Amino acid sequence: MKSVSSLGFTSPRCQRLHDYWWELKYSCGQTVPKKSDFNPAAIKDILSHILIHDLSKPGQSLLRLAGTGIVDRLGFDPTGRDYVEFVAEDRRDAAYNELYKVASFPCGMRVILEGRYQSGLVHISESVGYPLCSDSGDYHFLVFIDDVLENIERHQSPDKQLNYSKVNQRDYIDIGFGTPLSD
Repeated sequence: MKSVSSLGFTSPRCQRLHDYWWELKYSCGQTVPKKSDFNPAAIKDILSHILIHDLSKPGQSLLRLAGTGIVDRLGFDPTGRDYVEFVAEDRRDAAYNELYKVASFPCGMRVILEGRYQSGLVHISESVGYPLCSDSGDYHFLVFIDDVLENIERHQSPDKQLNYSKVNQRDYIDIGFGTPLSD
């Protein structure tokens, strides 16, 4: 677990979402801001890298919003699809469980990922996410930003499908409830 001040985001976009979420938390006077209070126009400079997950159906993380930068990187729009479809089959349960921890604990999470695409693109990205409360008080929405830090390899191929994603580092962020233990 790391404190909010010691995270040291590499990505300015991740820092921007982090700052906006905390501004929203304090301005709303709630430990977890409501999804209805989340204003995409307030972060329009980073909106192209935003993902909103909906974990209201057990075992699924439906993508309710995928920014145009994410869509371009994947080569298709994943909005409305289950996020775990895009994770290697042997990691699907673990990936869902990590998202569920953020929603159910609740807490924030920062991850450094290595992504490999069918196109041959290999990159390192930083991702940070926080829970958002539904109007009924459930913490099943998550807002994440995923920003490429470094392209390691690039081969020419029209297929951008994500093949593999490896977690290099995971930090939970205490938003007032503590944090879960890392696996």
